[in-house]
Amino acid sequence: MNLPIRFPKDEDVIAEDAARFRALSDDDRLQALGDSFREYEFLLRVSGRPEHLLRLADEEDRLSHVAIREFVARHG
Repeated sequence: MNLPIRFPKDEDVIAEDAARFRALSDDDRLQALGDSFREYEFLLRVSGRPEHLLRLADEEDRLSHVAIREFVARHG
């Protein structure tokens, strides 16, 4: 299906987010990380399905470990 909307690639969005984070001062980075943790905890408290959020977080963690292992295997 051809949509008249062009969506950015995930890689581009991640690169932009990482660049914005790197541009922050150390204090602002800590603030941003703290905000993220507080938002996650809030979502767990108010969610009707907190176990689903925990499963998603576990899966993201597992996938990040896989990506790191693959990176080390390629460049180790």
